[in-house]
Order: sequence, then structure tokens, then C-alpha cells
Amino acid sequence: MTTFTTIDPTAATFAIHRTEEAATAAADRHDHLLVLIAEDLSELTMKQGAALFAATAAPLGIATVKRFPDRTTAARRIWQNLAALSANATEPEAAPKPKAKPAAKAKAPRRSRGINLAPKAEAKPCRAGTKQATLVDLLSRPCGATMNELIDALGNWKPITVKSGLTWDMNAVKGYGIRTEFLTGYEAFRECHLDDCGTFGTAIDRAGVTSQHPDDHSDHDALLALAHEHGYDQSERIAVYHLVLPKDMDAPLPHTQSTKAKVEAGQ
Repeated sequence: MTTFTTIDPTAATFAIHRTEEAATAAADRHDHLLVLIAEDLSELTMKQGAALFAATAAPLGIATVKRFPDRTTAARRIWQNLAALSANATEPEAAPKPKAKPAAKAKAPRRSRGINLAPKAEAKPCRAGTKQATLVDLLSRPCGATMNELIDALGNWKPITVKSGLTWDMNAVKGYGIRTEFLTGYEAFRECHLDDCGTFGTAIDRAGVTSQHPDDHSDHDALLALAHEHGYDQSERIAVYHLVLPKDMDAPLPHTQSTKAKVEAGQ
């Protein structure tokens, strides 16, 4: 059975679309998970899987379950529900063709607003060496972190897993807020990666004078070329995520030591 579905794992909601194009557009517009095959559901957490199964089972009159033995089983059962719901969806009756009207100017597609969550009243510390601690360290930098940076640092997580970490681990569990800003590829390169390139003065100075970045931007074209070399396209629209601190905090809480580290330190 073919089904074109979008899912919001955080809210445990879903929408079934008539075409793959419509589903893809909705997923991009709302930052939701696009589900075209059962394997697309395999990255859901056990809690998200149980909640989503309940949401898809209710319209079919199927009893809910508290938990699944593994993620593969959860993905298969949710997929079965989505396939049944897609099969039960009725096609709308064909409406009479309206009289031809002057072509209206096409509306620009809605752009994703990213993840924007207010912080809780207080934050909780992360344990040193954990993925949560890695998220806090990257997101609290002045430049924030791009999705690619987060994926690389977290061990090649999928984007849906990273977004779950932002909404659940950072916000719901640890109490930090999340803010998203959108930059062009060039701006994201300058904000997030320019410091990794060392002194680029010789690359941009045609007079043979070496200058230290980021104060000297006299050769904009050369700097754009450097951004392209690092995989950043000026036409891209890149989401950069930032940590938002609870009221009266000026820095994230220090990470706590793990039990093993405390034992090794003799505490």
C-alpha cells in the first residue's frame, strides 16, 4: 500500500496527503517527518512510537499499547495503521470545472519557521560526555550550530533524531529554549566556520599583504569562493540553532561528572 504521510513526532500528530509532492511540500513547510516507507518511522523514540500508534489506531478502532518491544515493531505497526487510513480515505467528488479566470500571480511557498521553543523556569545540568552535553556546548556558542554540525558531532544522527534532541532533550528534559535563525550559505559559513580556516589573508590579498581574519574582508569574491570550497552555496537557506537560557541565567549550567569519573577521581 502506498501512503504519503507527514508526522510531527513531538505532538504525535499525522496528516495523510494525496500525492508525494504534496507530502514533501508539507514536510518542508512545517519541519515534519516525511513518511513514504515503513523505514522512515524507524528513528522514532519508543515513547514517540507509542504515542503515534495511539493516534493512528484511534480512528481505526484498534486498542492502544503502552510500549513496543523494539523500534522496528513500532514502525511496522504504525505503518500498517497509516496504510489502512490511506486506503479508507475517500476521494472527493469531481467538481464542475469553473470558468477560466485570469491567471493569478503564484504565491511564494511558505518557508519553515524552524524550531523556536521558550525556556522553562529553570534548567537542569547535563552529565559530561553525553550527547545532551554535546548539544549544549554547540548550541550555546555565539554562532550557534547548523544541522550538519550537529549531525557530525552526535555521531551521524539523522535530522529527525537531532530535532527530537532539540525539542525533547534540550527543552522538555533540560529546560533550555531553542531559537532558529536562517542565514544564507555565505553568512552561515562566516558565522560558523570562518575561524576553522585559519588566516586567509594571502588568499584574498592581491597586493601580497597578509591580513588576519575576520577584520579584513576587502576581497568579497575570494571569501565567497572560500565558502563554496567548504560546501556553502550563497543561494542556500541554512537553519542555525541557538540555545536560549532561562530567565536570570547568563551561561549554561556546568556539566556534572559521571559516576565513573567521580570514582576515578577518588570522590
